[in-house]
Amino acid sequence: MLKTTILNILLYFFVKYMAFYTFLMFKDSNFKLLNVNNIKNGADLFYFLWLLLFLPVVCMIIFTALLYFSFRVKNAVYFFLIIGVTFIAEYFLYVYLTSQKQIDINGVYNGILSILFLLLFFFKHISVIVKQDAQ
Repeated sequence: MLKTTILNILLYFFVKYMAFYTFLMFKDSNFKLLNVNNIKNGADLFYFLWLLLFLPVVCMIIFTALLYFSFRVKNAVYFFLIIGVTFIAEYFLYVYLTSQKQIDINGVYNGILSILFLLLFFFKHISVIVKQDAQ
């Protein structure tokens, strides 16, 4: 079976959130995050990094072990169940941390990007799990 490393999962979260932030910039026509000319001291740099990295790091801490475990499961049903629970939990975490609304469309966009990037990063691993279960 193909190996899924923790480093691959961490990279998945980082790349997904950078793509998500880019999507939100274009969706909202708000490019303030790209204005790095205002970073003049350490406090400004900390604030910039806090805004940029808070969500990816929190998701890395909470969900990396769950994703890593999901790729160790041999049964495709259990794999998709764990992935589904992970995406739902990530949606609720995102809404809890970023919005005062109960339903946030940006959380849905984040979930869609999660699925796309999961397939982009781990398609071979997922196909092996599905093929093994079919045999």
